[in-house]
Amino acid sequence: MSSAVRRLAPALLFQAAQTRAAGLQPAASARFLAIGPTDQPHTNSNGGRPGILAAAAALLGAGAVTVGATVAADASTPVAAASDPYARPAAARPLPDHVTLYQYEVCPYCCKVRAMLDYYKLPYTVIEVNPLTKGELAWSTYKKVPVVKLGEEVVVDSSAIMSRLAVDVAAAGRDPMAAAAAAATAAPAKAAAAPAAAKAAGGGGWFGSSSSSSSSGSDAGAGAKDQAAASSSSGGGGADAVSEEVRWRKWVDEKLVKILTANIYRNWDESVDTFKYITDQTGWSWGTREVARWAGAVMMWQIGKRMPAKYGIEGDLRVALYDTANDFVDGALAGGKKRFAGGERPNLADLAAFGVIRAVRQTGAFRDLMANSRIAPWFAAMEEAVGGSARVATTGAKSG
Repeated sequence: MSSAVRRLAPALLFQAAQTRAAGLQPAASARFLAIGPTDQPHTNSNGGRPGILAAAAALLGAGAVTVGATVAADASTPVAAASDPYARPAAARPLPDHVTLYQYEVCPYCCKVRAMLDYYKLPYTVIEVNPLTKGELAWSTYKKVPVVKLGEEVVVDSSAIMSRLAVDVAAAGRDPMAAAAAAATAAPAKAAAAPAAAKAAGGGGWFGSSSSSSSSGSDAGAGAKDQAAASSSSGGGGADAVSEEVRWRKWVDEKLVKILTANIYRNWDESVDTFKYITDQTGWSWGTREVARWAGAVMMWQIGKRMPAKYGIEGDLRVALYDTANDFVDGALAGGKKRFAGGERPNLADLAAFGVIRAVRQTGAFRDLMANSRIAPWFAAMEEAVGGSARVATTGAKSG
């Protein structure tokens, strides 16, 4: 589209955007991209006709957007989120042969989960959820993304999913370096306490114990072993290393996502480009994509102007983005002395930050971030560490 049309588009489409946005609750438009530890419900309590605009925004993990009625709770399987998504479960479960991920392709929280699945090469099938109907989640009372099925177990909330998988992956020995570290830690005590060592053999890992109170009963050996491996992978510190990992995981959800969101909608051109990227990931027709792209860009351009005040971002948005990235380098990476937040290999904080940044890779904000902050070497190292996708199939909307 010519630059002249791009300049005229806001005025020509503003009324269309207001009409399309009629499916949003009044309060929802002001919280169109509410950022939090999880995606928000996308239900229309008034039963109104959902708007394409709202659906398009939902694909990027938009919060508090009204996009359609859901299946009655009494017809669905009860599913609840963990009270503390950052706490690792006390006991490991066998890894399933296959993982099913219910998601939006460009949702930053879904991208976090995919980064972990890709890193550990856990085969997974993606079910692309239709943000208009949520029909793919009709079986569940939980209508947010991401959702994973690990065999018969259902886990929701991106951070809780990563916490669950961390324990299971470590226990399954899917990380050779973690297994070696755990074996070295257990060896000196093996001759003197063979039964205890045998009990601990299934629980080694580099994520630490599930919590400070999870080292009793049958899980005591596994918890101690996890803690030792966490200390090894983080350069020492034991419980302090686990606490630091959780600190940066929360930083990803509470700060990084907000800064990135404000930046991808900071002006008209970036709003247009961002919505083109979002809608290109759908299976919608060309006409539907174009309506969503332009109407969505108009609305998010307007809302984007209010994001700095809402999120407490002062000064130039790009500078704030660079400073935020450099905070990660200075804090989690010890000023660049550490290759990863986890030391010589990524931990959950690395995977979470990488997944969120990778979600906006096709935007100008990403390109500027790589060029003007000190995070690019870490991101390149993460790309190498994560490697190719472990996805084996996708059903539903088109994926990128």
